Amino acid sequence: MFSLSLVHWLLLGNCSMLLMVGIFLWMLRQQNIRDGQGQQQQIAELRQTQSSINQSSIGLGRRIKQLESRIQSAEHHAVVPDMEEAKFAQASRLVGMGASASDLVDSCGVARGEAELLVSMRRRAS
Repeated sequence: MFSLSLVHWLLLGNCSMLLMVGIFLWMLRQQNIRDGQGQQQQIAELRQTQSSINQSSIGLGRRIKQLESRIQSAEHHAVVPDMEEAKFAQASRLVGMGASASDLVDSCGVARGEAELLVSMRRRAS
């Protein structure tokens, strides 16, 4: 029969321990590789998300500029009707004081047809 001495048993024990440590280290390495691949995938997804957010921000910036331009344009056009209203209010006061259509055209800058309309409306109201 085959009998092993203490030295042989120690050698077998050490070899089996080294084999187990080697297997454990190999398993850790495989896990590390899988984790690295998962992290690379997450990084790629985050980069794509960041790119989408950047594109959205650029688009929103352009849209805001367009809206600001439209607001400024609307504010500018809003001033014109106020001036028009002031012009017709002045013309109406002058008609009340007896001004003619020619007077309104000369002093207020209203169109001839508008001036005649204001004068005729005032005559009918009287």
